[in-house]
Amino acid sequence: MIDTSKKLLLLSFFIFFLILTFNNFYKITLGSYSSSNIEKVKSEISFLKSSIEILELENRILEVKIASFSDEDEAIIGLARSERGLIKKGEQLVEFK
Repeated sequence: MIDTSKKLLLLSFFIFFLILTFNNFYKITLGSYSSSNIEKVKSEISFLKSSIEILELENRILEVKIASFSDEDEAIIGLARSERGLIKKGEQLVEFK
């Protein structure tokens, strides 16, 4: 026959594994591993991937702009013309809308 201390130990292990099982069941059905939460994470991953694609495209456009300037002075003048509307003496500014 099993003595009282062994029964208590077996009961403790049984309760521990029961709690562990219910904890995992909760995580799978309602918690962080649930299908609704996984769908949210997949949606966020998709959004972040599209954001990365947009940023990479913008980066390539900026790299082309940088490469179009042959030296530093030309770069400053080019930026001033495109972003601030700089015109040189004798030039006329024409804006298209």
